[in-house]
Formats: sequence, C-alpha cells, structure tokens
Amino acid sequence: MFARLGAAALLSATVLVVPSTAHAAPAGPASGDGCTGNPGSNGSKCIYVKGTRLHVDTVKTTLAKNHADDCGKATIQIGSWKKTSGRICEASRFSWGPKKVNRNFRDGTKACAWWSNYPRGRACVTIHN
Repeated sequence: MFARLGAAALLSATVLVVPSTAHAAPAGPASGDGCTGNPGSNGSKCIYVKGTRLHVDTVKTTLAKNHADDCGKATIQIGSWKKTSGRICEASRFSWGPKKVNRNFRDGTKACAWWSNYPRGRACVTIHN
C-alpha cells in the first residue's frame, strides 16, 4: 500500500516525515524517503529513513551518477548523529547502508545525506512525531 505524496509522507500510525525537497518517494510502513536532483534518474541523491515515531532504526543513501566522479564518500547526518562511509567506487549507481542508528530524535530533527563525488545538494527529510 504505497502512496506518492508531494509535501509529506505519512509513515505508520503516527509517524510523519516531511521531505525538505519538492519530491517524496513512495513510503513503506514506518519509513520516509526524500530525494533531490532528478529523482529516479541520473543526478539524484536519496535518503531512506526507517523507524517509528521519533525513533530511527536504520538509514540508507543512494546516488544515481550524473557527471560524478567514479569514487566518493557518503555522509548521513541526523541531528548530532553523523557517519561517513569509506571510499565507494561504483559504475553509475552508488548505495550506502542501511546503517543502524537505533536512536530517538527530537521532533523536527533533519536527516540529510550527501556524496563527496557529487557535492551539489543534499537529500533531506524532517522527522516528526
């Protein structure tokens, strides 16, 4: 039961994740996705957050390459929680995660992901109760 929503994605019974970009990818139960660039095609960066209410279980990021270097590092930040990958070298589609977070965050905390080999823009969502 997936639904595409422009401004917000309702996650589970009371979990709401609001993308910081104009595009929201389909959301599954207890998850929220946000993309920037050309969502679904070259040049897009996405972040995938799974959890319930203000608790984040895991997070993942992807990059569909468009004039990006062949190697780069991904960074994911949720409030003060921040992780950076090692060097990732792939042909055209990069992926890092899911990374275990297992933390609660304050209402309104931003979760963002970016890539060193394609530094233009960040994919972000806002965690809501």
